[in-house]
Amino acid sequence: MEALTYRPDDPVWALPLAFATCAGAAMTAWHARIGAIVACLGLLGLLLQPSAAVGFSLYAPLIVVLSCAWHNKPWTATAVSIWSYAVSLWATLQDTTTTVEIAQAAVLWLGIYALPWIVGLSLRQAQIAERQRLRARFDAQRHEVAAELHDNVTHSLGLITIAAESARIDPTIDPKDALADVATRARSTSSYLTNLMKLLRIDSPSPPVSFSRELQSGAKTLTEAGFEVQIYTEGDVEAILPVISNVLGRIAREAFNNIARHGDPSESCEASVAISERRIAVTFTNATTQAYRGDELGIVGMRERAEGIGGTVVTRLTDGYWSVAVSIPLSAADPSD
Repeated sequence: MEALTYRPDDPVWALPLAFATCAGAAMTAWHARIGAIVACLGLLGLLLQPSAAVGFSLYAPLIVVLSCAWHNKPWTATAVSIWSYAVSLWATLQDTTTTVEIAQAAVLWLGIYALPWIVGLSLRQAQIAERQRLRARFDAQRHEVAAELHDNVTHSLGLITIAAESARIDPTIDPKDALADVATRARSTSSYLTNLMKLLRIDSPSPPVSFSRELQSGAKTLTEAGFEVQIYTEGDVEAILPVISNVLGRIAREAFNNIARHGDPSESCEASVAISERRIAVTFTNATTQAYRGDELGIVGMRERAEGIGGTVVTRLTDGYWSVAVSIPLSAADPSD
């Protein structure tokens, strides 16, 4: 097969038709169907000229097929492939004389038109995979922001409510001290929101928390709210791997917040930690007078955090006692895995 070029004695319409064919191929990047029609009409016009006028325009439909396959226009790509294959084969047959050459030309053009399909569909799959990756990243960030707001802002607002209610009910509390506590917590919440907005702008993850510090902080907060708190630990809590410590710390923060909001301060509450060779088990238990109405956002967030590293969260209300049992495998953050 010979690639033909333009000569001075070519028909006057050859160059404009070739330009239209190539322009239609380029147009498919923005308007696939319109570009395909223009390219096919241009190629049809060239067929009406002497065979020497076709030239490199014969290959323009390959770009059309690739673009249509890439932009999810399969019917347009199929129509252009069939039409252009027939045209290309017909143009080639003008210079062939034997059956073997005809068969070779048929197979060659079939392979040539299969190539843009392969490339176009590959680009399409890569584009879909990238969109799915970005969507998954967006959903993960959205869930992270929701969890951060719930874990921290809701927690702080709950403590502000407790402080205000305690000052109103308990005559032994100095109103000035209560107002100072409310103001301090309000400033802390405002500062956290400011930092969260900054983190969202620079697309950085929130800083990790420590499980051991959250245990101490949660026990102190509940004690100040009038609860009797018992903390039981078996194993070295400080030696927990950072990934697991971060997840358990955030779960503990939510669990203590729920105890402060829904627990009965007239009875003791407890948190127990048991660390074995393969697993960390943490249980939060408190008395409550409230009925179970299904898992709310906080419980869902705790479960999602635990499941994110292969763990589980089980909640149960039995005989007026609410419990949250968390189980995390140590292999979830084992670098050797």
